[in-house]
Amino acid sequence: MSLVVVGDTLLDIDLIGSATRLCPDAPVPVLDLERELVRPGGAGPAAALAAADGLHVTLVTAITDDTDGDRLRKVLGDMPFVAGPNWAATPVKTRLRAAVQSLMRIDRGGRGDPAVTDEMLDAVRTGDAVLVSDYGRGLARDERLSDLLGRIAMRTPIVWDPHPRGPAPRRQRKSWHHEGHP
Repeated sequence: MSLVVVGDTLLDIDLIGSATRLCPDAPVPVLDLERELVRPGGAGPAAALAAADGLHVTLVTAITDDTDGDRLRKVLGDMPFVAGPNWAATPVKTRLRAAVQSLMRIDRGGRGDPAVTDEMLDAVRTGDAVLVSDYGRGLARDERLSDLLGRIAMRTPIVWDPHPRGPAPRRQRKSWHHEGHP
């Protein structure tokens, strides 16, 4: 079975350490950094988890041509992906963590107008199933993508993981009729 994961892919960075003292110039904890964990966020983990379960997965996303976008491509590793351009800075979520406790999250980058390319649409058509992992960054709002999802919903299972700032999930129409039922 092949799964296409369509959605906004972010760069997640965890700065992990210990906080055993307060800063002398403000009543805030001091994080003594021990390690940095960099991984794909947004639609990226969904694709990685499905691939780890043995599915053939293709991630369809938009990645900005900037330094953080280069880091994102690198952490995607061997994950097959088709990426169109994005015109906003790569979204990055940096978490400061003392062991497992989050102290703060710093967000940078933005929502933009990611471009959906013909190659991305072709990749969506190849899936036996599609997961739309929307993070409200604009990809799921693309009219051509939305129209395609509506057309293939008759034959391809589509699961929406919606975000409050994203578009409403595309309704999947029933592709079968049971005798006696409309």
